[in-house]
Amino acid sequence: MNSMHELAAVWTERKGLLWIAVTALSYALILIPFNQSGWTIAGISIRPAAALPVLLGILFGPAAAWGLGIGNIAGDFYGSWSPMSIFGALINFLFPYLSYLLWHRLMKGHEIHGDQRSIVCFLLVSFVATFLCVFLLAACGTIFYGRPFESKFISYFGNNILWAMTVGMVLFWLVSEPAIRKGLVYGSEWSRRLSH
Repeated sequence: MNSMHELAAVWTERKGLLWIAVTALSYALILIPFNQSGWTIAGISIRPAAALPVLLGILFGPAAAWGLGIGNIAGDFYGSWSPMSIFGALINFLFPYLSYLLWHRLMKGHEIHGDQRSIVCFLLVSFVATFLCVFLLAACGTIFYGRPFESKFISYFGNNILWAMTVGMVLFWLVSEPAIRKGLVYGSEWSRRLSH
């Protein structure tokens, strides 16, 4: 099953629809209160939802891509809607799916446990996926709205990587093994892995 087919097929499967709903709701419920509060540190918005894209992407692949894209639209609608929200939704669609693909390439042929290799791969995926997606988001802001690239990139990247590599890593360590053991994962990569 190729990537585009997997992203389309998720809408035809009951389990896929369930994980789209769960990931969208989880993301929006964390995003909305902080978007509405406007809390900042040194001018940077506090966004604990940034702990979720890599984690949910690894676990739910194409379902998380759709879920976080939808969740981001809901979160922005209730707090910080702007023309950049469309690009934000597209980036939040790409972010978890890229994390899912990278994770499974790095872990190919290896058992998944809460061991050192899994944690190192999680941190590497977090860095690469966050860097690429934040670069794209900052570039869209610069190209289409004239926003300063460097300051936006630094603030977006700092916020996202902090949450992903701290809270995200702890959540990954706590939930990944039980989720895998109980089959609470989704995507063709997981289907191939768990069928062996």
